[in-house]
Amino acid sequence: MLIAVLILALIMTSIGWHLSHDIFSPYVAVPGVWAIAILIYYFLPNTFYPVHNKFPYTLAIWLVGFFISSITCEFLTPSASIASVLRQPSQKVLYIYTAITCISIPIVCGIIIKQALLEDPENIFRYMRIMNTGIDENIEMPNLGILIYFVALAFIMLFYALIYFKSKTMIILITILNLLVATVTMAKTTFLSIMFSALYLCYVQGKIKIRHLVYGLLAFILLSFGVQSLRAVGEDLETNSFLALYLSSSIVAFDYYTIPFSSEHLGMHTFRILYAIGHTLGITEPPTETILEFVSIPDMTNTYTNMYPFYEDFGNIGVFVFSIVYGIFYGFLYKKSRTGGKIQLVLYAIFLTFVLMEFIGEFIFTNMSVTIQYIVFATLPFLFSKQNTSKYSTK
Repeated sequence: MLIAVLILALIMTSIGWHLSHDIFSPYVAVPGVWAIAILIYYFLPNTFYPVHNKFPYTLAIWLVGFFISSITCEFLTPSASIASVLRQPSQKVLYIYTAITCISIPIVCGIIIKQALLEDPENIFRYMRIMNTGIDENIEMPNLGILIYFVALAFIMLFYALIYFKSKTMIILITILNLLVATVTMAKTTFLSIMFSALYLCYVQGKIKIRHLVYGLLAFILLSFGVQSLRAVGEDLETNSFLALYLSSSIVAFDYYTIPFSSEHLGMHTFRILYAIGHTLGITEPPTETILEFVSIPDMTNTYTNMYPFYEDFGNIGVFVFSIVYGIFYGFLYKKSRTGGKIQLVLYAIFLTFVLMEFIGEFIFTNMSVTIQYIVFATLPFLFSKQNTSKYSTK
């Protein structure tokens, strides 16, 4: 059955390429990524359990729903308006963003590094990872207050710097600050988001070619191996097993450990933000943890693919419904960004990475607070801008 789904994903990728001639169109990227994940499961040596339960059927539902809805939405969505194409972000807002980023991020990273050095100087990288995931109740993140929101702002500034800043010094500075955040969190997904989003924006602006994207992905693989080595504190890591565990273990975890309609409360995984707000007000149960339980496949993993929250809450019906929601969202953004919409280009660059990491987990609904922060910070410069046709630049 999994082979059949692999063939389906490859056919979809081919059809999507024929329609768009763009590897970054949603209906090429999503089936393409899943095809790669399944191929890695088959061809890289691993000791995983065989996949023959629920995963192939559920993934087929997801792919069909997303593929059809994203193509349909792109076809029905009108091209970006002239006003959207010509509108430029507010220079004053970007100056404020830049100042806040340059001041707050060193402080945030300094506070985290200081605590790690004081508590566990010999295993500082492992400590910082545990501190940022919350998997150990005895190791807590320091109270950063309002500064925590500026981490999302710094990420958004990376896009504006790459698109609108002419000063290479400022672009390099913003990039370094984002990489510093990724380093203190020791999160491979954060590194991937930064690297791939930057490469994508450079690609659509014609600054690099596809081969440079390949070089970037290879560099990310090497970087991931290095990050994992630092976090593993002396454990032996084999390249093949590491890649298989990182890129395809979620498939096996979903196949063996997910249970449809198993949530204790309605939509507790999908609509986690509502439970977080309700719990703060004292009217609902606490929200679910974003860091999921480790399970044996027989290697240990705690990722279950992006379909996990929808399947646990609503079964295959939920997977199908939210595949359509995803497809509409990405089809709309892609059409607007492809036809010159400035704000949609920024938003598509932000959210593109999330569908490219579908084989790991779900990042939009389960982290809705961060999603909202991204959208707000990305749109504010345009909301405070004046419509004009002049060429914008920031020095």
